[in-house]
Amino acid sequence: MKSNDMKTNKLDLSCYAIDPSKGRKYEDITYVLALIYNALQAKVSYYLSKYDLSVVQFNMLVLIAYYNKGKGLNQVDISKHLIASASNITKLVEKSVKANLLTRKTNPQSRRENIICITKKGQELIDEIWPGYDDLVRRLTEKIPAKNRLQIEQTLKSWLFDLQQEK
Repeated sequence: MKSNDMKTNKLDLSCYAIDPSKGRKYEDITYVLALIYNALQAKVSYYLSKYDLSVVQFNMLVLIAYYNKGKGLNQVDISKHLIASASNITKLVEKSVKANLLTRKTNPQSRRENIICITKKGQELIDEIWPGYDDLVRRLTEKIPAKNRLQIEQTLKSWLFDLQQEK
């Protein structure tokens, strides 16, 4: 990929088959966002690989530890909050239960539903990983010029909200 052209501050996306002459700027937005996600995912994956965790598994542990005040979540709720399929969540829960990072117990209100909770070992792992993870995410975010961060954050949150409102 070509580096930023300092005069126009435009990134050449032709190597991704994005042709600006066609006037479809929405392609630039959606495709660049996907490329950014992939780049961030790769860097975070590399960091978490030292702990034998995937990004989704780490996010799942953090979600279960802190969402709902640590009282646990059912697997449907877990999959709604993460970018993962229900079957992928089932596999990750099983792997995490076997590693003693999570527990699974039957919901007393609904016997067909399991509540997934963090274990002491799972919480200790999050606590160990968090400082380096937080530093990595901060450094990656700092690649956005400081003067643009708030606007980008607000725009992305607004876009997400609007997308979630659509049925």
